[in-house]
Amino acid sequence: MNIEKISLQVYTARNFKPYDNILKFLSEQGMKKVELFEVEAFPETKELLDKYEMSSPSSHIGFSTLENAKLLIRNLKESNITTAIVPSPVGKPGGKFSSLFDKTEEEWNDFGKSLSSYVNIFQDNGIHLGYHNHSFEFNPLPSGKMPIECILDHNEDLKFEIDLGWTVAGKADPIFWIKKYASKIIACHLKDFTSKDLDLIEHDSQCAIGDGFIDWKEVLSEVTKTNCNIFALEHDNPKDYKEYVTKSLQFLSSLEV
Repeated sequence: MNIEKISLQVYTARNFKPYDNILKFLSEQGMKKVELFEVEAFPETKELLDKYEMSSPSSHIGFSTLENAKLLIRNLKESNITTAIVPSPVGKPGGKFSSLFDKTEEEWNDFGKSLSSYVNIFQDNGIHLGYHNHSFEFNPLPSGKMPIECILDHNEDLKFEIDLGWTVAGKADPIFWIKKYASKIIACHLKDFTSKDLDLIEHDSQCAIGDGFIDWKEVLSEVTKTNCNIFALEHDNPKDYKEYVTKSLQFLSSLEV
């Protein structure tokens, strides 16, 4: 796999700022892309990306930022971002992160419809709007339907950034979901886990890509059959982001998919 095709979700390195040092390191590894997550930092980050001849074709955006879609789209376009990904649903402020996913089927459908209602304005401005999953969207509802289906099935043009690691953590088969949403997938997150015997929801269970138990050749071979053009590394809380990136790139660069 060509290193230049791989990006890093900058959230991975959020505890190791300044961004200048982070982007400098990534550039030195041969990386050309990152995925952003802090909308308010776009102007500063755009300057740094230019400095290190890197780009950010995609960014995570909070669902609440869609309320001022025109301003958000303007910021995205100024930073040459063509894919905007909502990384989680909304919930009451101050609660546990997992509580965001404590919804009834009706509430999941309402969220999916609301998210889908913004697709056209983004499309009209040359930007894809999509959703990124965690593990919780694969917890079956009483009807047997999955929350991820309630989110994605209301608009054929709503795109999907499938987090392959979180899909596995949700005890779902990533191959099945890649095939099911092949027409929607334009991005993926690469996340690995040390052992199946650990609690995969805990961030300490994560490891460099290739150091865990996921069969990346099989999974990525299926992903490459879709329109996916963003392959973003992500670790939610690495002790050393440089080691994580270096080891992951070494593995992926040796992988033929």
